[in-house]
Amino acid sequence: MADRDSGSSRERFRPGHDVRFHSVTDPEQARLLTEPDRLRLFRPFLARERTVSQVAAETSTDLNRVLYRVRQYLAAGLLRIVREERRPGRPVKVYRSVHDAYFIPYEVTPFATLEERMLEQMLPAMRERIRVQARQIAKYGRVGQSLFRDELGEVWFASATDAALRTDWLDPHGGIDYWTEVWLTPKEALELREVLYAALERFGARPVEGEVPPEPGLRRFHFSVSTVPLDE
Repeated sequence: MADRDSGSSRERFRPGHDVRFHSVTDPEQARLLTEPDRLRLFRPFLARERTVSQVAAETSTDLNRVLYRVRQYLAAGLLRIVREERRPGRPVKVYRSVHDAYFIPYEVTPFATLEERMLEQMLPAMRERIRVQARQIAKYGRVGQSLFRDELGEVWFASATDAALRTDWLDPHGGIDYWTEVWLTPKEALELREVLYAALERFGARPVEGEVPPEPGLRRFHFSVSTVPLDE
């Protein structure tokens, strides 16, 4: 696979220099922009033009469900009609977000605490990740879990095909996903962050939502990384 790092790839993960953020003060707008199911169907309209049928196809969502959400976004002042495309019968409306970027203060979201908001937003992704993992585990014959301490003294709990085989973290079938603790100096923690971010820069290029993948054989993978100090 070719290295898709363009040299300025870090800009992909930041808004453009001329983008102006709209600060949200309305609780209904905040709800629609933070609750996962409502945000999912708003994202395709953000800073670009889309029809209801295009969004339905991109998100694999029923057309009537998208239309229902569009009416909510319009009523809340998040979406606007930019034009109508003529065709036989009823013209097709083209929508775009009212603003190209939003800043949503935590205090106007419908959650009692920041922890509650983060949990609500992350649960759908966690459920999807677990669903895919379970399917992969069953597909490749991992019929149980092994509990062991490795040669460095670390305890691991991992899915396995049987008691005799060791866990192969680089098994080409399926993926890799684990949560563990490591001991790092502040300097090492920064170095690790740089390594992980470099991986995101190199492999994080992806088609824009709704576009055809630019390379043959390109597949979607879940890429999840977290380095969080546990003593703060």
